[in-house]
Amino acid sequence: MDENNRIWKLERQVFQLQTLFEIAQALSQCRERDQVFDHVLATMAGTFGARKALALRCEDSRWLISAARGTDASSDELKDLLQSRDFAEAREREQHLLLNRILGGGSHGDDSYTLWRQVRVRDTVAGGFYFGRKIRPEPYSREDENLLAAACRNSAYVLENISLYEEITAARERLAAENLTLRQEVRKDAAGREIIGSSEKIRKVLDEIRQCARSDASVLITGETGTGKELVARAIHYQSARADGPFVAINCTAIPESLVESEFFGIESGTATGVKQRVGYFELADKGTLFIDEVGDMPLSSQAKLLRTLQEKMVRRVGGTAEKPIDVRVVAATNKNLKEEIRTGRFREDLYYRLGVLEIRVPPLRERAEDISLLTHHFITEKSRKLGKKIRGIHPEACRILEKYSWPGNIRELENEVERFVTLAEEDQIIGVEHLSNHLEDDISDAFLAEQPFAGTLRETVDRLERMIIEKALEEAEGNKSRVARTLGLSRLGLQKKMDRLGIIYPKNTHVTQS
Repeated sequence: MDENNRIWKLERQVFQLQTLFEIAQALSQCRERDQVFDHVLATMAGTFGARKALALRCEDSRWLISAARGTDASSDELKDLLQSRDFAEAREREQHLLLNRILGGGSHGDDSYTLWRQVRVRDTVAGGFYFGRKIRPEPYSREDENLLAAACRNSAYVLENISLYEEITAARERLAAENLTLRQEVRKDAAGREIIGSSEKIRKVLDEIRQCARSDASVLITGETGTGKELVARAIHYQSARADGPFVAINCTAIPESLVESEFFGIESGTATGVKQRVGYFELADKGTLFIDEVGDMPLSSQAKLLRTLQEKMVRRVGGTAEKPIDVRVVAATNKNLKEEIRTGRFREDLYYRLGVLEIRVPPLRERAEDISLLTHHFITEKSRKLGKKIRGIHPEACRILEKYSWPGNIRELENEVERFVTLAEEDQIIGVEHLSNHLEDDISDAFLAEQPFAGTLRETVDRLERMIIEKALEEAEGNKSRVARTLGLSRLGLQKKMDRLGIIYPKNTHVTQS
């Protein structure tokens, strides 16, 4: 007899394990909550031999019928119960009794002939399973309760995964929307707003950008260091049909010669000791634009592979044998005279013609002096916002000195100069001549002398220059000699002596104002 009981228990355990295995298999295919409840209900109702079975889903404290077996899910009485506060606020035991009353479960108040078990996800009720009386007139055993509890735990894991998946999907959609918005903003900015200027030469560059954007041919941008070649490349990309693709920028001077090929074309793992697989810039720029800055500094050995990639539109990683097709537009830039580099054998002529299908020359700042004032005010606004400092503007005389300077470092040098004097200026101050760098102030005399022809002796020329400077300073200071003295680096007494010696009167034709 004991042996028969032992065998019976083993068979029952095997049956329960088979049931859990079937549930696990079914749940692994579920992608929606209702599928979870439906699969578990169907399997468990068959296992228990229940006449009636009900799966309920709870969302925001609202109970909904997810699946039913052997009972009318559209019953008004059942719907009213689920929508009532009594059921929503009841504990698990009380809910069991309420369901028994509606579904006809239990016997003379004995609820052991039915089962009700809540499903909890992250300590929150997500639903529950109700099983009515069995076909065989017997109560539910402790093993039955344990089996249902295990099935509920498995359901909870899957429901939690579905919730996480939905959260990740929602986050991904938000990020995609934000990314699209940022791309549109960048596209709008790069379409020309960052290229500041109204001169004829910069308008010509903007026209050439629009023309190049209509084509998919390679573009070569030439110009001195600091003229804004990368801004031109970005504007071409974001005005082109590739605007939604990546813009990948690489500077040849920043890559050691031994790594140029692996950076451009990628490298396979195991090519050298400790080397891991890495995707190259060409693959990263697929469906977009690859900007190669300072292409004139690329080693000759790498130029041949670059040419082959441009011709065949295929890339092969270092150490690899397979070739991968790429769809990349190349925009290159250089501050060198590539024709001279070709003549000296430092640059391939065939690569030059492949890169320079279209060509844009970015003028140096000295050739567009009328844009210096616009650029200066733009940088003052940008740097003062960055530093959280209010700057009231720049004095016309200081601006005129900036316009007269030759700017060998071009826009980059101007930006650095503006950042320097904005940083050193006091809050709510106007940038004056005294804020400019010494090497700019040294050019003040040259700027005045260029406008005043030499006449007479050296003493007379110097006197005429000093008179002009002091009179101009008095006009700008509205006769405030103390301010003029500070501006010119003189004592007030020293300024008065110079004015007396040079016969300067302010306002003109009247007495000199005292301050």
